[in-house]
Amino acid sequence: MLLADTSAWHRGSHSAIADQWGRLLDANEIATTPPVRLEVLFSVRSAADYAAVREELDALHQVPCGQAAFARALAVQQALADQHALHHRSVKIPDLLVAAAAELAGMPVWHYDEDFDRIAAITGQPVQWLAPRGSL
Repeated sequence: MLLADTSAWHRGSHSAIADQWGRLLDANEIATTPPVRLEVLFSVRSAADYAAVREELDALHQVPCGQAAFARALAVQQALADQHALHHRSVKIPDLLVAAAAELAGMPVWHYDEDFDRIAAITGQPVQWLAPRGSL
């Protein structure tokens, strides 16, 4: 099972990965978490689309993003700050939360966003690019 980041959702229909995306969805191998749900639903263009996309997201495995994930995200952000002045600002807050939720669930993050490489350099958690960086 893979926790798909918003960056993966926004590229799911790209011809280079659409077949793989569809197979993983059909096999129930894609999970989501509240920060991803909020970001994906933010992008819909109508109430009808919102309802349809929310129903699709509701059908997926749900990875919690509770207090433990927030605490872990804060610890990783601190580690980034300790690494280099302002380095903590190089990673978006939702990405910290998605990575923390995935790490606590023992699940790789499936993404197309270099933030997850920065996070994984701190945590050692598994992350997987949707496609080679720069190819989509």
